[in-house]
Amino acid sequence: MPRIHIKHSRLTDGGPAIVVAAGVSLFLVLCLMVLLTNHIVPSYGLRVRPAESHFVMGSYDRDLGHVVSVAPGDTPRIFVESRALAGGVAEFEQCLDSWDCPTPSRVRVLLVVDRAVPAGTMTELADMVLAHGFTCGFAGVPAQK
Repeated sequence: MPRIHIKHSRLTDGGPAIVVAAGVSLFLVLCLMVLLTNHIVPSYGLRVRPAESHFVMGSYDRDLGHVVSVAPGDTPRIFVESRALAGGVAEFEQCLDSWDCPTPSRVRVLLVVDRAVPAGTMTELADMVLAHGFTCGFAGVPAQK
């Protein structure tokens, strides 16, 4: 009868450490997924504090939408996506002209306006957006109860 030789593994026991590492990785992936699917007001490196609102902003289609951030200043600073418009309101008008498309009512322009920006400026920008046939929306932060 042949002899059977049993060899023992010389690897150290790392089972619990692997399970803990896998658990931590899964937790981080889940956190990332929750943050990405959450309806967070988009920001592109600019600190804008929108006014409070009792309504929740829904999601928007990034292919048919543009985010316009407006920050306070001597003349309001306007940012389209992440690009600053040096020409202010006049250059914003040119941006709206460049977004020409066959169905402008499907294009949503989301205005993220700082609470320190005068209401007249916000109304002027919204009127410009609507005059081009686009849909206009405003971003706000949840109201404090």
